[in-house]
Amino acid sequence: MLLITTGISGSGRKQYLRKFEEYAKLHKKKVKVYYVGDMLFEQAKKIGVAITEENVLNSNPSVLNSLKSAVLENILTNLPEDLEKNDAVLLSIHSFFYWKKIFTRAYGRFYLGQFNTAVFSTIINDAQYIKSRLDSKKQWKSEKLTIQEILLWQNIEVEVTCSWADMCAKPFFVIPAGQPVSTLYKILFCPKLEPIYISMPITHLKNKKDQERVDKFIDELNKYFTVFDPRAVEKSSGTVEFKKKSDPMFYNQIVNRDLYWFIKQSKKIIGFFPKVVPSPGVINELREAHETNKDVWVIYPGKKGSPFLTYFCDKVFENEKNFFKFLKRNHKPFNGCLK
Repeated sequence: MLLITTGISGSGRKQYLRKFEEYAKLHKKKVKVYYVGDMLFEQAKKIGVAITEENVLNSNPSVLNSLKSAVLENILTNLPEDLEKNDAVLLSIHSFFYWKKIFTRAYGRFYLGQFNTAVFSTIINDAQYIKSRLDSKKQWKSEKLTIQEILLWQNIEVEVTCSWADMCAKPFFVIPAGQPVSTLYKILFCPKLEPIYISMPITHLKNKKDQERVDKFIDELNKYFTVFDPRAVEKSSGTVEFKKKSDPMFYNQIVNRDLYWFIKQSKKIIGFFPKVVPSPGVINELREAHETNKDVWVIYPGKKGSPFLTYFCDKVFENEKNFFKFLKRNHKPFNGCLK
């Protein structure tokens, strides 16, 4: 199968895919990843075109398009054999660049239409983490990208890649770089494992023991599903000072990400309250999932709580023990693809 995966500069896409290659090899799966950006430089060197990593985006668009065309033609020529020899082939590309305060397309319709892509994905990351990485690179230092610009660039990268998937009628996943690489592995090689979104209080659940309890819950849940954890977006950078500024754009991106990216790509939503705390976020996520016809299960301690909680749920459990008893009765752990 063929996967096209995108991600903006500094997102950690390449690092995530390299880890995925090692993980797949460990689990006896053969995968080949085409890092198209690296291949572009190799092609330029081969034919004597002078481009540098620091200034490549200053190149004439016709020169870049010619180099990309040569690289993609080469991939297309070898792709039938690659697909036969490997369990999966991945193309790592950009959908858009943001350079000199201008958004420019990285790939056009023609070549995308030549690939029979089975799955599309975008690797995302925390905006502050991306900014720190870009600010440390020679290529991007002079661009002085703001958090807001990075948020917009990443938003466009996701939405454009999603539009490619929609046009091809293929699945699309937004994958935080902080997710375990087993997430991508299960998407490709364990399609029977349902993708689910785990919703939990975050703003009012700062206690370390509570967070460890959530981690343990998700570890167990991963035996039955492909779990998307919203906290994975911030895992690369930890606590970010910028978040304390209550920037409306930052908060709008969080709401959009969780409601319209993560929940959209999931089959089930599981809300987990380690203890009774207020959480407008969880309530809104439960409602979004319920009204888009997804299964909604909630673990809520003690009494069932507010009718505005239970109204948007299909099942409510008092604790993790009862929940996993139910899960074991109705959902067998899927170990067929994991060794």
